Amino acid sequence: MNQSISQSKQSKSQAVNWGRQAFNLLLTLALVLGLLVPASGPVSAPLAHLHPLLAQLAAESPEQTVAVIVQKAEASDRAEKLAAQLGGTVTTDLHIINAFAAEMTASAARTLAADPSVRWVSLDSPVKQTDTTAQFTTWATVLGTVNGAGFTDATAIVDSALGPNGAFGYGGGGRKSAFAGFAAEVTPGNAIQKVEAVLHAYVPAPLRNNSLVRLKVFVAGVAGNKRTVSASAFSPHVGAANAGTIYVDITGARAWQWADFDNGLELVIEHGPIRGHVYYDAIGLRVTSAPGVDTTDNVAPTSLPKAAIDTSKLLNAYNGAVRATEVWNEAPAYLQGQGVTVALVDSGTVKNRDIGGRVLKNINFNSSYHGSADRYGHGTFVAAIIAGDGKHSHGQYIGIAPKTDLINARVSDDQGMATESDVVSALQWLHENKSRYNIRVVNLSLNSSVAESYHTSPLDAAVEILWFNGIVVVVSAGNNGTATLYPPANDPFVITVGATNDMGTVGLSDDIVAPFSAYGLTESGFAKPDLVAPGTNIVALLPENNRLTMSKNRPENRVDDNYFRMSGTSMSAPMVSGAVALLLQDEPNLTPDQVKYRLLATANTNWPGYEATKAGAGTLDIYAAVYGATTENANSDLIASQLLWTGSDPVTWGSVNWNSVNWNSVNWNSVNWNSVNWNSVNWNSDYWGP
Repeated sequence: MNQSISQSKQSKSQAVNWGRQAFNLLLTLALVLGLLVPASGPVSAPLAHLHPLLAQLAAESPEQTVAVIVQKAEASDRAEKLAAQLGGTVTTDLHIINAFAAEMTASAARTLAADPSVRWVSLDSPVKQTDTTAQFTTWATVLGTVNGAGFTDATAIVDSALGPNGAFGYGGGGRKSAFAGFAAEVTPGNAIQKVEAVLHAYVPAPLRNNSLVRLKVFVAGVAGNKRTVSASAFSPHVGAANAGTIYVDITGARAWQWADFDNGLELVIEHGPIRGHVYYDAIGLRVTSAPGVDTTDNVAPTSLPKAAIDTSKLLNAYNGAVRATEVWNEAPAYLQGQGVTVALVDSGTVKNRDIGGRVLKNINFNSSYHGSADRYGHGTFVAAIIAGDGKHSHGQYIGIAPKTDLINARVSDDQGMATESDVVSALQWLHENKSRYNIRVVNLSLNSSVAESYHTSPLDAAVEILWFNGIVVVVSAGNNGTATLYPPANDPFVITVGATNDMGTVGLSDDIVAPFSAYGLTESGFAKPDLVAPGTNIVALLPENNRLTMSKNRPENRVDDNYFRMSGTSMSAPMVSGAVALLLQDEPNLTPDQVKYRLLATANTNWPGYEATKAGAGTLDIYAAVYGATTENANSDLIASQLLWTGSDPVTWGSVNWNSVNWNSVNWNSVNWNSVNWNSVNWNSDYWGP
């Protein structure tokens, strides 16, 4: 399934919301039906720096509040100051592409576009609140260790990373239990402002006024201040039918930092002289953050042993089809991804046994409220293909690089909706933190919904910045089954991956290119995809998928409550990302261009279904790539995106340093910033068949 980014809009009032929805619907229909062609060049003055759709909105509804992306013509903050003077609010800094996101009236956007400090203003489709706070709830997934599990059936309280599920544990007077396994979704530039304990509970009978429930936070074994829950807090929740959520402010329990979540954070619930019992379904923490300084970070890459993996129970054929299993068990290297970090830009990842403690960081770039780490499901599925170690299935379903580390860069909300600025923000953070976490690979199983040149796409410009700075970027080709490729799949530098149908067999003799897999020449004449990998009927871990947005929409794809089946180039891309992790573990000094050349040079074309126009260099062959010898460079004759040009000569492709880019000489008049469209708006770009 190939993700795209939503064009739904939120607003501060019902009237504004109706207006945005109506405009957005017309915009979506116009683009989908081809009634509106995105601008490819300047429009007439004085609107040369304003997207035509935004200009139309400014003329018809000048006071309509809109979200925009503003690309600056200079390095100063003049454009931001002008936006504020016009009554707008700057919401996101996008300095990786010398831009910012903002909300303002359509007429203010038109005025802003006419200022010399601005190159281009376009619509950004927001799915988040306009303020800069962020909030999420994380649920305890294991019992703590600071004291024994004093509650009866305490494991039922920590049996879901998604929160309440109807299974209860309980404790009586004088009993206490500790809960742990909380995971933070750090919002860059924010510090923790408020923390609340979340108790989903009920009592069989009303508690007496002298009944007390005490909460105590432990970090690294050190206790914080106690907080008390009064008996009256449980009064609305008498009887199992009235089980509900109680929020307790525990902000004053300690001086909170993001690092607390990586340093043995536990919440202890202690019952005073209660007569009867309190029944708990789930224990969580609701965290609110706001702009502030907190640079604490205790996480370091993992170091896992080299040992053979038992493949005798493996059910998925794709691991064998791409020859990952041979690489895993080739002594003495036992290449399984140890020491390499892959960043996943997606809908998040639910904590699960197959990934365990190998998610080094959960970073959030979408300020909508999150009820869990990934209530949508797509990111968790993709993560399992990259790095699942098969523990949950006892070795039946294993990913490509089962011991690699992950960075979870969340760009969508619980419904799978995001914006292009969310994605660029994530790429910006990954670029700035690549050395800290040894980020060598970024997986993007998403596409824009607007076809445009890589020379004018901000998404393409952002992925090139990562590529030129040593990060291999792997993207899905798309699922439209045609020769139209959307950013970032159309970028000539990155590795674009199409899908095959492996027919459920390890051998390639029956393989064909999947009919949904996008292919062909890009608008600039480059053949895509670069190579293909299995992408049909892929089964992977998706815990509690009956409760996730994506799987609830497609119940026929559920294998059981913990495994799901999907088809699409979104499944093929992570296979290549995992392969790159294995290759870089073996040869860490390879550049992205050398990695790309090696993968293409060793791809397998010896199968009856191979078609060069649809399958590029062939199907992924991990064993051949790892044991190949070539160190030649791909992309040596390519020109970087014109958004990165420093003048009459393009940026040197092999040595780009972002600080050397001279933005004053870049021509932005033809840039089209249309927001891309995530799966939750429509499923036209997704493939759900067999």
